[in-house]
Amino acid sequence: MFLAVLLALASCKKNPYQDQNLNNELVVLAEISAGDSLIIPISKSIQVGSGGIITFDKVNSANVQLFRPDGKSWTLRLNTSPDFAGDPASVYTYFQRPRTGTTYNLQIQDPLSGKVTAQTTVPPPIRVTGVDTGSTVHSGIPVLRCRFTLTDSPGVTRYYVFEAVKQLAHTGQYFIWKGIPYDFGTATGKKLYYQVADSPGVRLLRDTVPQNIFKRLSIYTDDANVDNAQVSSLDSPFRRIFLPPHIVGSSYTTTVYIESKYFRATAGTHPGRVLLQVKSVSPELYNYLFWYEKYKTDVGAVPTSQLYSPPGNIQNGLGIFGSSSKRQWVFYFDPLP
Repeated sequence: MFLAVLLALASCKKNPYQDQNLNNELVVLAEISAGDSLIIPISKSIQVGSGGIITFDKVNSANVQLFRPDGKSWTLRLNTSPDFAGDPASVYTYFQRPRTGTTYNLQIQDPLSGKVTAQTTVPPPIRVTGVDTGSTVHSGIPVLRCRFTLTDSPGVTRYYVFEAVKQLAHTGQYFIWKGIPYDFGTATGKKLYYQVADSPGVRLLRDTVPQNIFKRLSIYTDDANVDNAQVSSLDSPFRRIFLPPHIVGSSYTTTVYIESKYFRATAGTHPGRVLLQVKSVSPELYNYLFWYEKYKTDVGAVPTSQLYSPPGNIQNGLGIFGSSSKRQWVFYFDPLP
C-alpha cells in the first residue's frame, strides 16, 4: 500500500543514472501484502531530451502473471476503475490474497518494453501487543503518540517499517466485486454494478467510502535504535520509521509519533481517516524504502549527479517487488456519517 506515491514524486526528476539510457524501461513499484488483494502498478520510463530528465508513462498492454512454487498462477488484469484513474502508473489487479510465509514470482511481458521478473517471500504474521495511544506534543509539534510491543518467535528475522497516512473519503454507495470495492456513484462503477448485480454477495452498501487518495503524514520517533538515525537527526520528520532486524529480539517496545496537523479536514479539504500501519516487510522492500528515504533527504543537499537511486529487485527493469504482513489501526478525527 502507498507505494505508487513514490512514482508520482519521482516524475520529471533528474536522472541519477547519468550515463545510462533509461528510455522505455518497465518500472514496477509493488508491495503485495498478506490478506490484501493483488495490486501491481506498472509504468515505463521516458527520457526527455538530452538533459537527463526522466518522466513516466502508463503501460496498458502488459501481460502480468504471478506464480507460486506449488504451481499455482494468476493473470492480473488492467483495472480501469475510477479509483485508479489518478495514479501515475497503470494498475493491474486480482482478487487473490497472498499467504504469509509463501514465495511469489512476478513476470511482466510488454510488447514495447520487454520482459521483467522479480521474486519476494511474504513475511510471517506479526504480533503487536500493549498498544497505547494518546495526544501529546513532540519537539513542539502536536502529535498522536503510539506505543506498542513487538513480539517475535525465536529465530525469526524481522524488518519492521512504520508509516501513517490520511485516506480521503466521501459518503456514498459502493459494492464489492472480486474483493475490490467500487464506487456506485461513478459512471463506470454503476455500469459494472448492473453487470454483476446478480452475482453472489454483490449488494449496494451505503457508507463513508474510502478513496484511493492518500496524504502521507509525518512520523517521528525518539528510539535511538532505528535506522532513521543514519538519515537525519531523530527530531526530524520522516515518511517512514525503519527498525532493523538485529534490534528486535523476542520482545521489543517502541514509540512513534504522528503529526496531527492534517487529522481534521479544514475549509476546502476532504474528510477521511488516519491509518497507522506496522509492517514486517521483506528484506528487499525494507532496503528499497530505506534508501528512498535517504534519497529524498539528500535531494537539494548534494549535487544531482551524486544522488543515489534506490536499488530494486526488478530484473531487466526498474523498481521493487516486495511483500509484507501488517497490522493496521484506523483513527477517525473527522465527523463522518
